[in-house]
Amino acid sequence: MHIESLTLQDYRSYSQANWSFESDKVVFYGPNGRGKTNILESISLLSVGRSWRDNTAEALIHEASESAKIQIKTNENLFEGLLYERSRSFSRNGKKISLKSLIGQVPTLLFCPEMIGLFAGVKKNRVQFFDRFLVQVSPIYRDWILRADKAHRQKTTILKNAEIFDSSVGAQLQPWNQILAEIIPQIYQARVSLLEIINPILEEKYQRISNTSEPVLIEIQLSEKFEPTLEGCTQFLQDNQMREIAARKNFLSSHRDDFIFSLRDKPLVQSASRGESRSMLLALLATQKRYLMEQQQKQPILLLDDVFSELDEDRQSHLERLCEGVQTFFTTTHAEHFGGFIQGVQKIEVK
Repeated sequence: MHIESLTLQDYRSYSQANWSFESDKVVFYGPNGRGKTNILESISLLSVGRSWRDNTAEALIHEASESAKIQIKTNENLFEGLLYERSRSFSRNGKKISLKSLIGQVPTLLFCPEMIGLFAGVKKNRVQFFDRFLVQVSPIYRDWILRADKAHRQKTTILKNAEIFDSSVGAQLQPWNQILAEIIPQIYQARVSLLEIINPILEEKYQRISNTSEPVLIEIQLSEKFEPTLEGCTQFLQDNQMREIAARKNFLSSHRDDFIFSLRDKPLVQSASRGESRSMLLALLATQKRYLMEQQQKQPILLLDDVFSELDEDRQSHLERLCEGVQTFFTTTHAEHFGGFIQGVQKIEVK
């Protein structure tokens, strides 16, 4: 996979822009606030269908325009995304395709400065990080997430409107509970299966980057005590229906669980320095890269936004090894950040 060119029309700060890429390593450099991150974001949007930042049409479409266009030409295909106020459409080589068919066609791994807080911040960020990866390796996973989210929203609306329990409330909740009981175990098992494969790789990568032999582990932490099976979820929902009505809250949803990182057999949030968190994030990206290449036979594209502001010189050397063999797009405020790179870098100034 190699992106040969990128064209933006009425996308965020760009009314019209086009770039051709001659190298596997491309750096967009220039002062803050000039739209460098917007470029990486547009590639990400054609990879997973949404932005990691404000994903609303108001934010993504250039002011005074009613739509935006993103076009990516790879060595094999031409992908296009059209963004409107209330809809989005995608095509490959001029033929319209669904978002489900688009995801995974341009596999990407993302680093942005906000991810430094991945381990200590709110669990929503960790769940989104892994879900972004899982939708690229398993098309059905996205379907599960969408169905579970819809059931969660519908059920939450019913619970918020239910002042007291009666038979009608139970009848309204039943179809959404059934969907959750069917899908939550599948989402859980997909996450567990991924962690079973990547945990030993992550430990190896982290130990190499940090030059230690410290144990590393990621585990799923369920938000409630239940057996993650169809029978277990069904029983939990039956046993906790009155509790949910009293709280006006759905207790069983895919986004309420958490991914817990452990270092030295302690939660990373409690024990890790900022430097160790940086090393863990680099190791996590390297792990995802190997997974895609070995397990999925996919060659990912790295999107590294302002990565040099978060890495010291030693970790920058590991970063260069991470980029070996795959196309990588960087943003930075200073082009000289790449002065020590052995690999050739195409530098594009964003004024």
